Amino acid sequence: MTEEEFYVDFTQDIVARSGTEENFKRSIYIEYMCSFLENEGYINGYDITEHKISIGRNSQAVDAWSFDDERSCLTLILADYRVSDTIESLTKTHIANEFKRLRNFFKAAINPSFSKTIEESNPVTELAWLIGKSKNETEKIHLILVSNAKISSQVEDLPNENACGYPTTYDVVDFERLYRIESSGKAREEMVLEFDQLEGGGLPSLPAYTGTEALKSYILIMSGKTLADLYDTHKDRLLEQNVRTFLQFRGKINKGIRNTIINEPHMFFSYNNGLSATAEAVETNHNGSRVLRIKNFQIVNGGQTTASIFTAHKKDKAALDKIYVQIKLSVIDPELIEEVVPKISEYSNTQNKVNAADFFSNHPFHLRMEEFSRRLWAPSQEGSLKQTHWFYERARGQFANQQARLTTQEKRKFLVQNPRRQMITKTDLAKFLLSFEEAPHEVSLGAQKAFSGTPRTTGLVGRVASKWDKNNGLDFNETWFKEAISKAIFFKEVDRLVYKSEWYSGYKANIVTYTLSKFANMVRKSGLEIDYCTVWEKQCLPYQIVNQFKIIAKKVNEILCFPPVGMTSNTSEWAKKEFCWSEVKKIDIELNDDVRPLLITKEAQIEKERSGKSNQAIEDTIHNQTYVIQKGTDYWKQFREWNRANKKLSPKELSILNIACSVPRKIPSEKQALILINAENRAQEEGFFYSGKKN
Repeated sequence: MTEEEFYVDFTQDIVARSGTEENFKRSIYIEYMCSFLENEGYINGYDITEHKISIGRNSQAVDAWSFDDERSCLTLILADYRVSDTIESLTKTHIANEFKRLRNFFKAAINPSFSKTIEESNPVTELAWLIGKSKNETEKIHLILVSNAKISSQVEDLPNENACGYPTTYDVVDFERLYRIESSGKAREEMVLEFDQLEGGGLPSLPAYTGTEALKSYILIMSGKTLADLYDTHKDRLLEQNVRTFLQFRGKINKGIRNTIINEPHMFFSYNNGLSATAEAVETNHNGSRVLRIKNFQIVNGGQTTASIFTAHKKDKAALDKIYVQIKLSVIDPELIEEVVPKISEYSNTQNKVNAADFFSNHPFHLRMEEFSRRLWAPSQEGSLKQTHWFYERARGQFANQQARLTTQEKRKFLVQNPRRQMITKTDLAKFLLSFEEAPHEVSLGAQKAFSGTPRTTGLVGRVASKWDKNNGLDFNETWFKEAISKAIFFKEVDRLVYKSEWYSGYKANIVTYTLSKFANMVRKSGLEIDYCTVWEKQCLPYQIVNQFKIIAKKVNEILCFPPVGMTSNTSEWAKKEFCWSEVKKIDIELNDDVRPLLITKEAQIEKERSGKSNQAIEDTIHNQTYVIQKGTDYWKQFREWNRANKKLSPKELSILNIACSVPRKIPSEKQALILINAENRAQEEGFFYSGKKN
């Protein structure tokens, strides 16, 4: 997809999500870009403010913010959204003016009295209050301008002016950069770390491969100071995206690591296991004894070690001159990352109770969701004859990659069948599902935490893992998928409804999830169930339910924006508390009379679920037999040869393996196929792998 085609597609998606509301387009764009920045690791969570005051030269504005208390860094984000059919130019003057507006806001908010001049229910009040109250705790400022225009070729550098004396860094994410990242198919923007300026000319390195392997490995030694500096500069961008949230920061700073750093720094290298990391490429000196550059360095295991070193240095003022860290670095071809990284994470994270591989995009749950989303056609909406797919992007860049080798005509057809507005990610899915599982306080923690969970919450990952293991994945079937998409339709329509409401002044994300949870709670208390099948068939909400949401959302807004006396006045923080959900559940709202006929009985819902599981069980057995056949006799013969040397199979398993090796082919029964697959999985854990050579 060319940059121009991507722009048209991206713009149409914004329009489709916003409807006819012009201001809503900008709001949708802000949410999209904040989510993008979070996925890229530039911020960890965010709050949207959309604040602007035009007063001549002192014009000020801020659209979103994020505070990293670990690094004492405040990030302010401003959106430059253009309503244009073509990609416009982002000039140096405009960039300077936009950043000035951000600095002006910060300058005004430094004065504690500033927050008192803003209406209490305005989301920017929280940010202003934070800046005024925490100015001594903030050590640096990061200003980000996001724009759907393209930086002019005349722009060679960004501003370097400090905001009120604080060290300040600047970033511009223009449309060209967005296009480059989104169309690359990679999980992250490319990042090259330079080490050639270190004392000795690079990182001490020991190649751990013979030169014939496809995967190269190195043992590196990095000083604690270098690691702390890298973390201070890049933070979450260093941590493998799927690992950082789920595994690395389940608790506070590791006390054992901290004590060693402070009291026995000379023993740190001996006591600590070091890091496991991956890269796409490395550059070494002539004999490989020093690594000069690393491309796309990602820590797969050791995030807690990294954060502990940084925190001990920053907060405890610990000296790091005697701290050295061992790094096991694997250089992996980008095409193999999805296959190899989960295994590295699983084997190097043995202290974690939950299997690390569960969180990666190749978990069976995500593969099944992907298969459903490509195969099942959503019914056409009223007034249209076109059926479409709801595209599930289990791995970053899939939506763009699907179009990479298509002709212009084929791309046009693809986008008609897979509208961008119907592309959903794993974190999107978490927001949709948890809202209906009556966990709006978890959704309010942010999309990433709603997906992965926190030390106190299970998130979508915990819920899926528990159900998948308990019932062999049968709960996640075609019926479940259609219901999940129906929940997406609910979420998107309520999102628009809230924004267009005359009472709306901010905190849309919180209001939407709480409104949906309240509705689900009301339906459950009535003894009935939501009829998701009808929503799937219509691909929209009945107007009767929309009218019900108008009532609920307004009441929810009152609870969120005006917490009880004694609770935090910070609406975003209030929404994250389970007590907030308890208060919303107490709101006395009756189901409208015209809504009840649109609901179904619990018995009908149970029957739908039972039927879905039964059909999935049949699908699974067919899949198992197909899997055995598609592997081919050469594969199974090599498995048999491996077993002759290792003797791991039982007589029964071996007899089924002989069937799979037979020529002409015999087809194992349903039960036999499952037994053979389980034996294969066990053998792979014992070291079996297929070399590809014919026997």
